[in-house]
Amino acid sequence: MKFSTHFTSSRRQSALVAAAFVTALASAPMAAQAQSRDHGCRECGTVVSSHTVEQAQRASGLGAGAGAVVGGLLGNQVGSGNGRTLATVAGAVGGAYAGNTIERSRNVKTVTETRVRMNDGSIRTFTNQGSYRNGARVRVDHGQLVRR
Repeated sequence: MKFSTHFTSSRRQSALVAAAFVTALASAPMAAQAQSRDHGCRECGTVVSSHTVEQAQRASGLGAGAGAVVGGLLGNQVGSGNGRTLATVAGAVGGAYAGNTIERSRNVKTVTETRVRMNDGSIRTFTNQGSYRNGARVRVDHGQLVRR
């Protein structure tokens, strides 16, 4: 009786091992195809980082011009003779710098930069393509990122 129980148990184990082996063989080509499809996709990659930054835009010059005028007028109120001239020039230069700085700080644009490691190993940066988490798999379609 012990022999037949051991034999039946051994038969079950062999059947389970055989079934697992056949399942592994059947799924291997599908996994290989999926893997080769990913590596064969030249426009596919993985998100390395995605973050939002604020970029100061170029100033138009209006802030600098207005600042120079105001600074020159204020500088002209100080001193007399050559001191007044020097104060006027210094006020105009300082006012232009301040006006330009103020204008640039008011013209801030929020930008989302997404860095993607492409399947060929290169890194590409995309601007304002939406928010992606690190590790997300993406594809580039006509210059736009698309989730895969």
